[in-house]
Amino acid sequence: MALNHGSQGSSKSQFPIQHGGSFDVNSEVNRWQTQASALPFRHPARAVIAHNIATFHFECYNATQQKEDLDQAIVGYAEALLRGMKHPLINISTFAHLTDALVTRFNDFGAREDLDHIISYFRHLSSLPLEVAGIKRLNVLNGLADALRSRSKDLISLLRHVITMVPPADAWKKKYEQTDDHHRPVLISCPLDHPSRPFYVSSLAEMLMSRFERSGDPNDAKDAATLYPDRMLALTNLANVYHSRFRQTDDSEDLEKAISRYRESKDKLLGNLGLSLISRFEKFGRMDCLEEAISLYRAALRLCSQGHPRRQESLRGLAHAIHWRCLRTHRIEDLEETINLGRENLALTPPGHPMRPQMLHNLSVSLQTQYIWTGDIGDIEEGIEHLYEASKLVKPRHPDSRCILHLLAMNLLFRFRHRGADKDIADALKHFQTSISLMPEGHAEVSFMLSNLASGLYFYFSRTGNAEHLEESITFHRSSVEYPFSSVRDRLKAAINWTVTAHTTRHSSALTAYRKALSLLQRAIDLGPTVQTRHEYISGQDIVHLRSLSMDAASYAIESRAYEEAIEMLEQGRALLWSGMRSLRSPLEHLHEVDKSLADEFTEISQALGAIITTTDVRDFVQTPVGTDDDDVAMGRKDTFARNLAEKRRLSGELDKVVLRIQALPGFKNFWRAVPFHHLQTAAIGGPVVIINLSRYRSDILIVRSNHPIVHIPTPKNFFHRVTKLAHQLSETRKTHLLESKNMIELSELVGQPVAKRLMELGIPEQSRIWLCPTSALASLPIHAAGPISSHIHVKRYLCDIYVCSYTPSLSALIASMSRTLSGSASGQPSLLIVEQPDKSLPGVDSETRSIECLVGSGSVTRIAGEAATPEKVIAHLPMHPWVHFACHGMLKPGRPFESSFLLQHNTHLTLLRIAKSHLPTAELAFLAACHTAELTEDGTPDEVLHLTAAMQFSGFRSVIGTLWAMVDEDGQDLSEYFYGKMFTAGAQVASYEKSARTLRHATRKLRAEKGVSLERWVNFVHYGA
Repeated sequence: MALNHGSQGSSKSQFPIQHGGSFDVNSEVNRWQTQASALPFRHPARAVIAHNIATFHFECYNATQQKEDLDQAIVGYAEALLRGMKHPLINISTFAHLTDALVTRFNDFGAREDLDHIISYFRHLSSLPLEVAGIKRLNVLNGLADALRSRSKDLISLLRHVITMVPPADAWKKKYEQTDDHHRPVLISCPLDHPSRPFYVSSLAEMLMSRFERSGDPNDAKDAATLYPDRMLALTNLANVYHSRFRQTDDSEDLEKAISRYRESKDKLLGNLGLSLISRFEKFGRMDCLEEAISLYRAALRLCSQGHPRRQESLRGLAHAIHWRCLRTHRIEDLEETINLGRENLALTPPGHPMRPQMLHNLSVSLQTQYIWTGDIGDIEEGIEHLYEASKLVKPRHPDSRCILHLLAMNLLFRFRHRGADKDIADALKHFQTSISLMPEGHAEVSFMLSNLASGLYFYFSRTGNAEHLEESITFHRSSVEYPFSSVRDRLKAAINWTVTAHTTRHSSALTAYRKALSLLQRAIDLGPTVQTRHEYISGQDIVHLRSLSMDAASYAIESRAYEEAIEMLEQGRALLWSGMRSLRSPLEHLHEVDKSLADEFTEISQALGAIITTTDVRDFVQTPVGTDDDDVAMGRKDTFARNLAEKRRLSGELDKVVLRIQALPGFKNFWRAVPFHHLQTAAIGGPVVIINLSRYRSDILIVRSNHPIVHIPTPKNFFHRVTKLAHQLSETRKTHLLESKNMIELSELVGQPVAKRLMELGIPEQSRIWLCPTSALASLPIHAAGPISSHIHVKRYLCDIYVCSYTPSLSALIASMSRTLSGSASGQPSLLIVEQPDKSLPGVDSETRSIECLVGSGSVTRIAGEAATPEKVIAHLPMHPWVHFACHGMLKPGRPFESSFLLQHNTHLTLLRIAKSHLPTAELAFLAACHTAELTEDGTPDEVLHLTAAMQFSGFRSVIGTLWAMVDEDGQDLSEYFYGKMFTAGAQVASYEKSARTLRHATRKLRAEKGVSLERWVNFVHYGA
């Protein structure tokens, strides 16, 4: 008795009562009811009559598909059972019919409330003497297995239950009768060619191996080895269930189990493994998984010549994988290949082929992408034609129907936006609603579907202006975001769609939508086990407006004059990778005083979690050509990513519990929560912080001062366009020639002059310190050199001539850098570590470092040079010196910021990630006289501020000097001499890193005055931190 979830029609009763000939249902029902009314109320024949009436209704449903008949059948069978039939044959048969009817209702109408009853009834049936009613026990067990799979509970427990309920096979019976171990699972008694046999055999082998690992009993290992050939064939079944459960629940643990078992299965075509790797890419953004899937499918196709029964499976998988890659890389050749593969797949499924509806759907997905890229409405027209055909080929309640109807609705919505036909939007909304109604309760894709329905209603509102359509849209947006069973990624996408609708229409729910979206963004990023996978997620997501989310949120808050919330939103949604790691290094001095053991527990778990987050990702498995017999791969060598993911999940759970205990302490209510503005405002204790928010909706400049209200500076309407264009021009200009003064003039008009003017109006004296916190494209611009700025003294001055400028990635980063400044600096002359790596392209490094040593004093300097300059030695020496000076090559890795590095001896690299792992609580000043140390890679995530200077600041250095681009070798020599000469002037008191920003400005001024260097060369040097 199996639950046939994949069937296209309703299940007919598997235990029919033979009534012979044709009959009229209504007349038969009336006849039986008349007979029943003539009998006493408690007469046993009434149960038999109720059973027969229910069966007639069930047969009627199978013929007409009217749900009312099915409901009446279920009620009738239940009545027959409640009347207390004593005859075991009729009792068992009625119970089986009731179960079968419930299965049919669950299959055809997705009534999730029936599932618990189905499972309970199957279990009860398995305890009855089924043979007397002619019912096969194996059918009941298959039905129970399918039902439990639908509920997606513990699969191994299910299989243990199913296997041990059935008598052992003859080959095993004698052996197990001789043992007292009643818990030993036994091979199910089913034919060798039975389709369920591999599933049961795999579970038996799985449990035997599991028990061997626990007990070490060699007999278990031997028995499992006996089953090994069957187990390899069956592991795919087990993995399929895990992967199916992942698709429904988005539980990454199931996905990793599926990948592990697919790898073990030794399936040379590896199609299912490819599909699970694509799922991992979708969840974590890991391009290496997607590339491996493509490689597996291409290799499988080489093994499947024309006419091979599994060729279409490989073609379908390859098209799916390449389509995902084209969405990530926007390579037109990938899209063309996807469409060609889709057409080949369709050609292999002529009319009448059971897979044709799915092939029509898949090709339509690719055509829709081509329309989005090219605007050719012909692609949408073709897709709609294919989807209408597909919709006619599947039964209304078939699982494929909801996917086909939903895609059809999306295509009709695109055509409506292109042509404006009212019928298209009406049909689109109808199909959206139908597809959602077909989704079973608790399915992970509901959020995605609700969000698309909400978008359809928004476009309908745009057409009609009917406020009811807008309110309906907002209602469905809210439901899509709050649907608890969907993935965080889908809910985040839905939340961003909500923000777009609400922001564009100035709806009152806009700030709520942004708060939800920012919260989900943090949760989505936290899913990644390492900082690299988190970065891949941010940089690779195709969610429109994801990267501008915090800036867009701030722009709406500013428009609403909620300036403090605007600052909080910017802080919550920017520099997420740094802030996530910084939270694991929370200051615990006060907590130590209140509860030392709890503080120590938090520190221990945080350090373990931090070690995982900063782990360097490695390839999960060595690529092995398909068709080889690499035991290391075949036996499932430990997956590094899966191991990190599991350990990160465990530690995160432990840390959450510790944080709750800390928050329960008096005075720690806000521990580890979103930072409120009153705390963020302390970043401005040393001087104003100028935040420049860049958003497509509106752009603004906010000045944060300690103990003062936020000051707002409006910008021109074309500010966003001009800044974006300026950033692009600057990037392109520097590829061919020097920085042009006209770029700085426009930057002055946009930022420099309005900021300088407002600061003066606020009474901020010239030569005071200020901090710049730019967002988005502004993060790549040398704002400190905006100018020249006109003034009454008629002298050519830049912003950095009027104020001493420093940068900060975020307010939290600045607060961390200033933490010791607020409590007092370390006393005594600082010791300086010099890391130098001269080569032919850096001939001045040796004279540069000797000059520094002379200025600082040899007794306070440690030099690491030549053969000694290895990453390990540098990392080991950093904690011993509060100051460090790097004089070597800086290497930028476009698209891979965590691999940006200092080039050391024998071509070794001290990477950004290696630096970020360091925790240097006594560090003060880092001077990075190397190229590109404050330059952002072109990875599309400027607000993450991933460069070497930020890494040094995160590791503990209060002040860091870096470079925006390549540095001229002699500039490093001259600037270092000017800088350290000023810091260690004869007769001066102890040198302090707090003077580094002002001293850097002195050095660059001297470079301009005495060396006459070009604008590009002195602008290059920037200061970060305190």
